[in-house]
Amino acid sequence: MPQPASRPAPAAIPAEERQVNLLLALRNTAVGLTRTQITRTVAGYDADGGASAERMFERDKGVLRDLGIQITTIGRGEDARYRITDADYTLPDLTLTAAQAAAVELAASAWRSGALTPAARHALTKMRAVAADSDPAPLPDLSIDLGSDISGGQVPAELAGAVQERRRVSFDYASASSGRVGARIVEPHRLRMSEGAWYLDGRDQSSGQQRTFRLARIVGPVSVISAAEAFPAPAAPAPAGVEAVLVVAPGRALQLRARAHATAPARRPAGWDEIHVTYTDRFSFAGTLAALADAVVVLSPSELRDDVAAHLRAVAALGGPPPAQEGH
Repeated sequence: MPQPASRPAPAAIPAEERQVNLLLALRNTAVGLTRTQITRTVAGYDADGGASAERMFERDKGVLRDLGIQITTIGRGEDARYRITDADYTLPDLTLTAAQAAAVELAASAWRSGALTPAARHALTKMRAVAADSDPAPLPDLSIDLGSDISGGQVPAELAGAVQERRRVSFDYASASSGRVGARIVEPHRLRMSEGAWYLDGRDQSSGQQRTFRLARIVGPVSVISAAEAFPAPAAPAPAGVEAVLVVAPGRALQLRARAHATAPARRPAGWDEIHVTYTDRFSFAGTLAALADAVVVLSPSELRDDVAAHLRAVAALGGPPPAQEGH
C-alpha cells in the first residue's frame, strides 16, 4: 500500500472510485482490516480525517451493502475488522434473451448524459469491481465512447436483434464508390464501432462473400426476413493484443494495475508507477482510460493517446468542466 503522504488528495478521488478501492481492499485481506487501517491505507480516505473519515467509511459500507455485497465483521468496537469473503461476493449467473441483450446494447448506445444517477453509479461501482477481480482478459467495457456517435440512431433495433438471434436481413445500401443504392440480403454476424462509426460485418447473400457495411450508408428501414438461427454462429474473430505503456497515480487505477503484466516506478512524476497492459479493443480501452481522468497518462501507443484525448474533448463539449489534464 502507498504511504499516505504519496497518495492523491482524497477530494481528488471520486466516490465511486473510493468505493471500488474499499471493495478490493476488503476482498484481498485474509484477516480483515480495522477502520484505522482502512482510512490510512485505502485511497480516497483522509488519514487525518478522524470521525469524518469513519463516517465516510460507514456510508461506503452502506453503498456496498445496497449493492448486495455482504461485509463480514470480526470482533467489536475499535478492534473490529472487516473483510469480504468469496461467499459474500459470489454473483449469480446472468442470462439474457436476445431481445433483452439487444435492448441493453441500444440503451448503452443511447446514453448521452455526462452525469449518472446514484443507482447507475452504484451499479457501475460493482461492475468495475467485478472487472478488476475477474480474468483480466478482456476487461469488460464499462465506458461510453464519448468521442463517437452515441445517440444509438445508427443502430436499428431490428438489426441489433437480428445479430443476436441470427436472422437474415434485407436493406437498401448506398455504395461507397458509386453512390448507387441497391438491395442487399445479409447474414448479420457482428456490429462494431470503429473511428466513430458503426459497422456491420456479415455475409452478402448475392456474392457469398464476407462484407463490411457502414450503417450510415443504409437507406431506409432494415427488414428481418428469416426465422431465428437461420445460419450457423459465426466464428469469433481472434483479437490481436496491443501493449499500452501507462503511468498511473499512487493508489489509483486499481483495475488497470490488476491487468498489468509489468510494473516499475515511473521516471516522473515521483511516486507514480509505469505499467504495461495488453488490450484488444482500442476504442473501448480508450474510454476506460478517459474515465480515470488525471489518474493515468498514456505513454504509448500514440494512437491510443489520441483516442483518450478525443474522449476528454468530447466530455468537455458536453458542457461539463474541462478535464484537468486533457492530454492524458
